[in-house]
Amino acid sequence: MAITVKHKTTVAPPLILASASPRRAQLLTEAGYRFTVIPSTDRELAHRPHCIPVELWPACVAFRKAIAIEACAPRNSIILAADTTVVIDGIILNKAANRGAAKRMLSLLSGKRHRVLTGLAIIWHKQRRMVVAESVLQMRRLSQSDLEAYLDSQLWRGKAGAYGIQDERSGHDPFVRLISGEWSNVVGLPLDLFKAQIASLGVHQHPQISANSANR
Repeated sequence: MAITVKHKTTVAPPLILASASPRRAQLLTEAGYRFTVIPSTDRELAHRPHCIPVELWPACVAFRKAIAIEACAPRNSIILAADTTVVIDGIILNKAANRGAAKRMLSLLSGKRHRVLTGLAIIWHKQRRMVVAESVLQMRRLSQSDLEAYLDSQLWRGKAGAYGIQDERSGHDPFVRLISGEWSNVVGLPLDLFKAQIASLGVHQHPQISANSANR
């Protein structure tokens, strides 16, 4: 008598990226994830309350983004939100609103060591996760011509601290050297930390990851 064994198939939840950032979407895509983008409608807070430490602030902002789309996200989805800030001497540098603000940020960072913090917020069912990744970088001293050329390039737009370490991919000098932490964290999404959090949720074999990316 033949016996047929039926294997139980586990369907992993869909992944929702609560961010309109093209850099975060690119990082997830290059890592092999399949996901849907639902940009958060939450308005980012411009000022940090004194009761919240600098090191926790990015995670708090990310959590606000995540819960803002929770009601409209498909059932059983994993919602991922992120927020990245540059910190130097206890000062938080977010995105520069204009060229003048970008110039002040870059002048402040020039020749100095600083930190990049990315807060992740992950929501799945009743589970809520808030974690922060930290990278340490050194920016070389910028000459006036370096500064003006970079400002002219417009690459500072939409980036915390008014620079992007990934700018080297476009043939531009990123001015910075990674000392510790994840490179992807500086771009806007710490992939190793995200993968660890997904695993800790019990989603160990996420079907959103392609076979090619599993060996990276």
